[in-house]
Formats: sequence, structure tokens, C-alpha cells
Amino acid sequence: MKRRDFLKFMLAGTAAGIYAGPAMAAAPKRLIVIFQRGGCDGLNVAVPYGDDEYYNLRPTIAIPKPGNDGGALALDDFFGLHPSMSALHDIYQAGNVAVFPAVHYTGASRSHFDSQQYIESAQISRNADGWLNRHLATQWNDLAMRGVSFGSSVAHSLTGLVPVSSFSKLSQFDLDLDSSAEDKLVNRLTEVYSETSNENINYDSLIRQSGHTLFQDLQATSELSSSESTASYPNNTYGQQLANIATIIKEGAGLELATVSIGGWDTHQNQGGAEGAQANNLKNFSDGIAAFYQDMGSHMQDTMILTMTEFGRTAQENGSFGTDHGHASTWFALGGGVQQGIYGEWPGLQESQLENGRYLAQATDFRDIFSEIVTQHLGNNDESIIPNYAANAIGFL
Repeated sequence: MKRRDFLKFMLAGTAAGIYAGPAMAAAPKRLIVIFQRGGCDGLNVAVPYGDDEYYNLRPTIAIPKPGNDGGALALDDFFGLHPSMSALHDIYQAGNVAVFPAVHYTGASRSHFDSQQYIESAQISRNADGWLNRHLATQWNDLAMRGVSFGSSVAHSLTGLVPVSSFSKLSQFDLDLDSSAEDKLVNRLTEVYSETSNENINYDSLIRQSGHTLFQDLQATSELSSSESTASYPNNTYGQQLANIATIIKEGAGLELATVSIGGWDTHQNQGGAEGAQANNLKNFSDGIAAFYQDMGSHMQDTMILTMTEFGRTAQENGSFGTDHGHASTWFALGGGVQQGIYGEWPGLQESQLENGRYLAQATDFRDIFSEIVTQHLGNNDESIIPNYAANAIGFL
């Protein structure tokens, strides 16, 4: 049996033995999550140039006010974007970006691992599955490739009941075998998946479902063509992954959810201001989003990008011209019906206003953002996605 025939056999032959899920959902909208891992310094992203204390706290790394050399790109008369983020600023001016300058959660951890897990679970728990996977599990449909996690492993937000494929590059998502070895694997798996499902064997249905998802996604990606694009993506893994996501969506593979991670934000030393390490990372981050936005064209009407980070940095720069682990930080949402604006009351930077006298306090709980996206963009009202939390309306959708 040839590989293509085997994949079709797998998709047809195992359907009765896998998780059936709730009732069919309508054609979905899409959510792309970009996680800035390492703890991005939000105070130099959405720059509060209207707060004079900002300049007192950051004598060497503060971003100058708009109109000055290396000055912030004004969003209003108080906030501006880092000057390296001109590509994202253009999208904001077009009316399609929501800025959340102070996002976090009460009783937050300053551990990278813990805070990433809490946010990606939408629960302050080390044992919870991912909020995005809970969406997949509670609103089922039969589209080909519902979720993809780009990277070496599945992002925690997509872990859970519903298996999701993970790969670093679309071009490398295959069986990676020569024809002889592939034939042997295909023949053996054909025998295994032809057997009747045994409900008495632990995890039998889960194993079958995982296999079904793998071969379903292999089939979907094998049928993708190389979509032409005039968008100029960053020439790195991050840019390539965003380009891959655009290809999957434009080719109609049924993608609902995708995650991308971008590192380099743990700026304890030599962070820089208008220029330097963070500036370079922010340009890469912003240019990738803008390229994706351009590449998607009309598909952005049903697609939202959400950016996040596990925590911000200290309000005051440290002795190494950097910043240390902090509290609230800047998140963005754009596309997909997003209403332009800056959301959340500014907490202030006076010592008495800071969390523990050191960190930017939160104005917005991240679960309020998640809840609005889940209910109003993804159209899912199942309370298990954001459990044990009474969400507050923000109004950015």
C-alpha cells in the first residue's frame, strides 16, 4: 500500500475507534497565539511616555518621547510603541490592534515555568491541561487540521484530550524514511489500525486517536501547495513558522488554532533602549506579525493574533542596564474584529502604585482576554475552558 493510499485508509478506517466529541460546530474562526517566552519588558513595548516616573526609573534604557531621536511611536497622548515596532504601529493606525499595557494575574509567580503553565492552562494550577485544547475538546468538527503547535514539542496551551501535531517547519513534517522503511512501517501500521478497538486496554482509544490525528495532518500537509506570497517575513524560524501558518490557512486545511514561540526576552543585562538587544527582538516580532497580516489578506477577517508573555520586568532598571523578573506586561490582539484601542486603567509607576514597590501592577487579568476571545471570536460558551473564574468584560471585540 502506497503512503497516500495508506493515509486515506487510516482516516477512513479508524474513525469509529476515536474520540467522537460533541456535536459538529460551524466553520470556525482562527486564533494564532504568539508567546514571547522569557518575560518581555512591556514598559519598553507600550511605552508610558506620559508618566514622568518612567524616565526616573530608567535613566539609560527608557525610550524617548515621540518627536525625539529614537522616540516612541505615539498611540495616543500617553502611550507609544517602541520605535523598532513601526510595522505593528502601521496596523494600529489602520484600526486593527488592541493594546493591553498591564496584563497579569493575582498572586503571580516569577518563575518562567510556573507562570507560562498557569497562563497556558488559564488556571493557577500545575496539573491542568491547556485552555486551547479544552476549546478543541468542547467544540468538535471534522475539519482536517484543527490545531498545530510550532516548535520541538506541543505548547502547553494545546495539550490535553485532543491530540495536536507539533513540528518546527512544515517542510519537515513527514515520516522521514526512505521508501523501503516507509513501506515496512505502512504495512505494520495498517495491521495495527485494522484491528478492532479494545476498550478494555488502557489508553487504547487515545492511542488510536493520536495516530488518527498524525496521519490526518500528514495527509492534509501532503496536499498543500506552495502559496505565492509577496510578504517579507523575517529570515528565521519565527518568520518561517508564521509563513507556514498562512499557507495552511490559505490552502483551506481547516486550521483553527496555532501556536508559535519566540524567545530572547529574559533581558537581565544590556537590554538596550531605542537600540540594542530588545529593540532587535521587537523589530523581528513586529515585522513577522505585519508580514503575516499582509500575507493573509482577506483571511484576516476571520483570524485573530494574540501575543502574550509570562510576566513583565522590574519597573526600575538594574545595575547591569537590564531588568529583572516582574509582574504585568504588554499583550496585543489584532485582526478578527478587534476594536482599536488601549485597554485597562494605567496602574501608575510611583512606588506606592507598584506591586511590592517594584513591579508594574496589573490592570487586566489575562483570563478576561481569553474569555472574550473564546466566547466572542471562537463562539464557545463552555465554562470548562476558563474554569472557576468570573470574567470581566473588556470590550475589545
